[in-house]
Amino acid sequence: MKFGWKKFTLHTIILNTIFFAIIFSACEFGSPLYLHGGTPVDSRSREIKILQNQDIPKFERNSAKYSFLILTDTHFGTEKTERREKEFLQKFESLLSAAQDELKPRFIINLGDTLNAGRDDEADSFNEASKTWCEKAKEISDTDDFKIYSILGNHDLYNEGWKIWKEKIWPGVSYYKFFLDADSDGKGFWFYFLDSANGTLGASQLEDLEKNLEADSAPKIIFCHYPPFVEQNGQYHFAFGNTIERNKMIAIFARHNVKFIFAGHAHEYSEHNFNKFVEVVVPSYAFKKAFALVTIDEASEKVEYKIVEY
Repeated sequence: MKFGWKKFTLHTIILNTIFFAIIFSACEFGSPLYLHGGTPVDSRSREIKILQNQDIPKFERNSAKYSFLILTDTHFGTEKTERREKEFLQKFESLLSAAQDELKPRFIINLGDTLNAGRDDEADSFNEASKTWCEKAKEISDTDDFKIYSILGNHDLYNEGWKIWKEKIWPGVSYYKFFLDADSDGKGFWFYFLDSANGTLGASQLEDLEKNLEADSAPKIIFCHYPPFVEQNGQYHFAFGNTIERNKMIAIFARHNVKFIFAGHAHEYSEHNFNKFVEVVVPSYAFKKAFALVTIDEASEKVEYKIVEY
């Protein structure tokens, strides 16, 4: 009997396609799971948004030294780990009550994977937690202006989550910057927030980023979800996949007075010194029960951090 290889191959492809369609449709992340989400980065982040004065952290008095928190991979909605919101709030309260004024966090930066599956109820849960944090800051630090700055992660894009994210997660864009001069003498820092939720910046964002970085010689801090580089037991897939893009990014950062890069995604803490700047991967808020406390000294242009567990 003559065996129909072409017919067998076509039949196998069809069966496999049906199998994976069933698997992905049943998955909480939806079919875009293996494609990093439904929208390409170039459709979201071609030109940087500059936040206006009302959206920039305010300080009651001049202070050349101040602190803020970095959270990442909060994964609101996951059932794979025990959430410890009360324990985090207690640690947050203790920092707000610190004896040294410069160590009290003035704002929070959230590096993505805020939502676990890009769902509406997960965004509501994050906003409810954010409201609690801001109210606690107002109660202890007497400030009505405590802000939480967020960027996209790959999990935020699942189930077409970009639409929900931009409507519910402030500031509603994922590629932006602001200049913070806490002591009002012009020796401030630029804060850059990048959209790396697809595992790439894309050609448009990278070109625009280089143009913005070279326009000002002030010190800069970069925040993104995917780290440009990470090596954790050989698991390079946690970093930018395109090594040409990654190397270009590193060269650009080195030329334009970038001091630190803070990223998430890998869930585990790591640090890599590129000589001109330092990259820190912040451990997951949800899975590692940790965050970073960052302190900036504008006078010396020095950035320090420590990982805090709760």
